[in-house]
Amino acid sequence: MRRTLFSLLLKERDLLRWEVFCVRFAAAGRELASETGNRRLATTSVGRTTFDRWSSGTWFGRPRGEAAQILQHMFGHTAAELFSPAPGASGSSGAPELVVARIGSRWPTSSLLLPAGGPTGIWDIAGRRRLDGTSAAVHLLPVTKRGESAHVRDLSQDGLHDLQQFLRPARRGFLVGVEEGHHDVNLYVRDSTTARRTPLPDSPAAEVISIPSAYLLDDLTYGILWALTQLDDGLLADDQALDAELHLLDTYLSLPRSAPSQLLLDLTTAGSSWMGSAFCARHVEQELADAAEVPVFWTREQSGEEAACWLFFKHKLDYLRSLERFHGPAAQTVRVFCLPEAEVARAECYEKVLMLLAIALMERFGIRVRVVPKPEYSEVDGVALVPGRRAVIANWVRVPGGALWAAGSTSSRGELRTYARVFDDAQSTDVLVGEDSASRLRVLAGYLGLDWQWLTARCHELGEYGAAGLVRPRSRLLSVEALDEALLFLGKLTCA
Repeated sequence: MRRTLFSLLLKERDLLRWEVFCVRFAAAGRELASETGNRRLATTSVGRTTFDRWSSGTWFGRPRGEAAQILQHMFGHTAAELFSPAPGASGSSGAPELVVARIGSRWPTSSLLLPAGGPTGIWDIAGRRRLDGTSAAVHLLPVTKRGESAHVRDLSQDGLHDLQQFLRPARRGFLVGVEEGHHDVNLYVRDSTTARRTPLPDSPAAEVISIPSAYLLDDLTYGILWALTQLDDGLLADDQALDAELHLLDTYLSLPRSAPSQLLLDLTTAGSSWMGSAFCARHVEQELADAAEVPVFWTREQSGEEAACWLFFKHKLDYLRSLERFHGPAAQTVRVFCLPEAEVARAECYEKVLMLLAIALMERFGIRVRVVPKPEYSEVDGVALVPGRRAVIANWVRVPGGALWAAGSTSSRGELRTYARVFDDAQSTDVLVGEDSASRLRVLAGYLGLDWQWLTARCHELGEYGAAGLVRPRSRLLSVEALDEALLFLGKLTCA
């Protein structure tokens, strides 16, 4: 959709502010009244609402009477010309209304705000039960898909200038390429940080920028973007507090049991999650340092918001690597998830994708994952059990009493038998029946209601490019390395 000539002339003449426009409009009215003798022209004004409608660039009505005469006098064009598509002007989005409707209807945790229907706006992202929500700048661009990329080209000079201005600020932002169809649009997303490093051409006729078609916005890429931006912005908000309080981890590691209150620190949900997860990882590593037997693990994550931490917290990947010493030809660690059917039914599709990616990451590291559907096991401790010897408790997900974490260790025979019975029951009720990772993950996709062929094909595409171009973490505590590992691992199973 090309913008109106009027909206482009406003920008060209620096009249985009209503107050500035009114001064020029009134002066033109008085001048025209003097020339024509029509005194009503000298008192004609334009209201704020009317100006906003006119300046949107997407209003193709016709001002009438004195207002139309003054506009013609100001700009040298008839009202019909001013409020028609500007000759040769390339639309910045193709179909902003369709984009807004598409994102808002498909993902209820998203809303796109485009002031005056323009190409630049705000992408509001809401959390569900755990994440706090955030927002990012967004800029829409018309694209044409060729081969493995969606290409932006033939922007007007104004369009190229708008893109340059959007990329300049050091803020979280996304370019959204819009490929128009007959009644719908395909959207492609690229982090503005990576686009900022691409030199833009001097000529608007040249190819401006491209977005890999692997960055098509769907439940896979939206889930990644949705979780990472919220975690990233939350941790950046807490950066100073986390840096100042890291000594707490060493202090509490020296205690046999600990459950510090979240009230001790003023942190976002992301910051609290990181602190709890980081402590529990170090606690388990410390307690298992002298273990000779292969432990089994129980994990409390039940939603995509909770599972996303495995994909993005940098220390999670280090933690998984530290446990590889227990793997061997004759031994394999087991990690159990409790995913009741009611929780699965409540989850959005993109959350289920995040859960499957987290479990695929563990299978990638040689961990045999089991899934228990029994809701009565939802509150079992996060625990690493060395059978018959020790149970290392490490809870940071849904910790009772508002604690950052609840951690300890026990060798009580009664408690060890209780944990052992739970793990035995998990083995007998395991949903993931299969001899290898491919068969187990395929069963998991079915249990979660995900299309296996679609998911593995998309993971293959995205894994080949890497996720950093889609959404790049800014916090030093986050990484997409684990996510890329999971994507490539699942991508190799596309024919399985």
